Amino acid sequence: METEEYAPPRLFRDDAYSWPGDWEGRTLLGWTLLARSTRRPPEYLEEAIRMLPSRLNEKGFFGPVHPRGTVDEQQLSGNSWFLRALCEYYLWTKDDFALSVIHRLIDNLLLPAVGYYAEYPLDPVQRSYDGSAIGELFGKVGAWHLSTDIGCAFIMLDGATQAYLIVPKPELRDLIDEMIEKFMTADIIGLSFQTHATLSALRGILRHYETTGDPRLLEKAIDTFGVYMQRGMTENYANYNWFGRPDWTEPCAVVDSFIVAVGLWKHTGNSAYLEAAHHIYYNGLGYGQRPNGGFGCDVCAGVRDEMLSPKEGLYEAYWCCTMRGAEGLAKAIDSCYQATGRTIAIPFYESSTAVIAVGDGELKLATETDYPYEGVVRIEVMESTVAEPVTLRLFMPSWVERSTVALSVNGESKGTEIRDGFVSLAGHFPKGTLIELSFGIGLRKERAFGFHTTIEGYSYRHGPLLLGIDSPGSALAIGQDERMEPLGEGKYRLAPSNLTLSPVHDMIDKPLEESRQNRKQVLFRDY
Repeated sequence: METEEYAPPRLFRDDAYSWPGDWEGRTLLGWTLLARSTRRPPEYLEEAIRMLPSRLNEKGFFGPVHPRGTVDEQQLSGNSWFLRALCEYYLWTKDDFALSVIHRLIDNLLLPAVGYYAEYPLDPVQRSYDGSAIGELFGKVGAWHLSTDIGCAFIMLDGATQAYLIVPKPELRDLIDEMIEKFMTADIIGLSFQTHATLSALRGILRHYETTGDPRLLEKAIDTFGVYMQRGMTENYANYNWFGRPDWTEPCAVVDSFIVAVGLWKHTGNSAYLEAAHHIYYNGLGYGQRPNGGFGCDVCAGVRDEMLSPKEGLYEAYWCCTMRGAEGLAKAIDSCYQATGRTIAIPFYESSTAVIAVGDGELKLATETDYPYEGVVRIEVMESTVAEPVTLRLFMPSWVERSTVALSVNGESKGTEIRDGFVSLAGHFPKGTLIELSFGIGLRKERAFGFHTTIEGYSYRHGPLLLGIDSPGSALAIGQDERMEPLGEGKYRLAPSNLTLSPVHDMIDKPLEESRQNRKQVLFRDY
């Protein structure tokens, strides 16, 4: 995101761009979140912020100022990313200019939409189903200029709900309520809603649940994400771009699905959502990230054949998915530790160091791990100012054989009761305490599950990692006489055929041209 496509002034699109604020907002958001997570200052962020006054319209947002009675859903969607970027930038810097733009955007773009969301067209005959990778405006119904990215108007739920946390205007709350009520009436399957729009709306609904405590909002998020997992998720835990249209995947939606899954785990305690987040992160985002760091679209494995590969012509969606990939990676960093009261949950295993506030003090933890290749986690307490007991909760996936789980503190074995997907350990953890967790990770087979998968067969897994065979030419069968020799790092050599199963998330490690041509068999027919 520091290549020439994103450098000011090229960052700013011209007036003909039909997604006002989208490119700029996603980029500013990605820079801000990565900077906060990695503590590395982005090269162009401050320059872009300084240029904003000359790039916004007279009302303080991107795109044309439409007359009363005209609403452009692509403009609302694009400016939602800009609004979120400003919110995150303000929360990080407390910058007065950013706050002033948030106020103007609310007053001049959002509040004029009050009353019109209730009239958002939800009749299937009023929509176009010929969308390309970049959505297009195709016509006007009532007040609404409509997009082939069906439902993208509801992406603004993400921006509006975050803005409400900063500027809690009653009129903005009324608009959010109106947006949610309309979304709740949408037949997302019958209308072939864009899955990215659906999941971004769920992000906003979950955030508003955190703000209001309204249980209906959590119920809606649970129900809709359940529909997505059943009808919108591919064999490598990416997405079908629209419900009912398995044309390609889109990392923007994969990022959204990861964030929603983590949020639902936090609010329900159901570790199945956390396990889904692991699968999404390693296999959906893992395959979608290219060797240059950007993100691109892939074919929907299992729909036409057994193969997973980059979608021709969409190797890198640098205009949207690369920037959202930055948010996904930043969220993954932020999700490694979750502190609530005197309890610290470790839902993801990454080698890392964290300072965590717990009740009366802080713990500094250093984690080393071989996950997801090996089930080995070592946590050392580097510093502690905590006087009272603390509970540590360590995630334990459902596919782990329980007899392989072992836990120790300073070499002393501890119990390993697993409850709600976690092993818990309570006590005082002074400086120098060493906690070690181990569990078995081996090879297993799982049935194909994609709603649009036409292949009767199964996949191979190593822990959360989906495995496949690179460039097999044509689809291969793995017979019962094949032996699987572990090679480490989730790889297996098949004997006597001498083929290799390897994780799909190794895409980022391939040479650039090899990754462009990658074709990986991830499904295997029943023999």
